[in-house]
Amino acid sequence: MTMLPADEDYAKAMLSIFSDKHVRAGQSLTESQVGREFEGRNMGRHADYEAALSYAAERGWLRIELGRIRLTEAGLAES
Repeated sequence: MTMLPADEDYAKAMLSIFSDKHVRAGQSLTESQVGREFEGRNMGRHADYEAALSYAAERGWLRIELGRIRLTEAGLAES
């Protein structure tokens, strides 16, 4: 998948969801909850959500585990 400059912006917007919910490093939210929040807050479309998730995972900001998205120490620092 090709990374676009906007993917970083979408990923940082996604991290704000974790901040707003007071999620600490090592804690997680469900994929469906993050997706609903991302689109519900008009952060982007579903394709933008997918790109953001991929970008954040490749940077080590988030880990995807069994239908949950876990915030890492790097993700907390970036947010």
